Amino acid sequence: VGGLCNGILAGLVSITAGCANMECGSAVLTGLLGGFVYQAASMLLVKLKIDDPVDACPVHGFCGIWGVLAAAFFDWGKGVDYFNGSGWSCKTPEGSTACIEGIGGTMIGSNMILILMVCLWSGVLSGSAFCILKCTGLLRISEEVEDTGMDSHHHSPPKAYAFPNVVAPEVNAPPKPAPVEPERDVEGYAHNEV
Repeated sequence: VGGLCNGILAGLVSITAGCANMECGSAVLTGLLGGFVYQAASMLLVKLKIDDPVDACPVHGFCGIWGVLAAAFFDWGKGVDYFNGSGWSCKTPEGSTACIEGIGGTMIGSNMILILMVCLWSGVLSGSAFCILKCTGLLRISEEVEDTGMDSHHHSPPKAYAFPNVVAPEVNAPPKPAPVEPERDVEGYAHNEV
């Protein structure tokens, strides 16, 4: 179910950058390819042993990059040789109505620079925030909480996580009393059994 939902999100993220200048067929193809980009990125993170439990990076990072590239690749409103940018009219030089031809490659290059700048901006800000959290000791949870799990440790009721054949650990539950062995007489009969 998680892969299906993330695949749908991957298609939606992929088409977001080009939604104003792609034709329907290009939009469907971009979303479909976004699903494959998501799956490949998710498998890559697993292979590299990078922890991303909800696949946020494959969905938003990799599919976002694919979407920005696809916005330039499939910008065919007036033809393959023109660039529209936004809407269905081609880019024109200032003071003219004639379309500028042959700038598709320039736009793909511009979108690649955009991707690099967004990655740099996000990386510096995220890295700074994570460094501050690590230095203050707030980046990781305790090993005890890791072992029991954040959900069962911080949320209640724990019975919400008790699936069939799976027992959720009872957090902060009082210890159960040890069973009392009944006293037995010489013949082996118990006298204080309930």
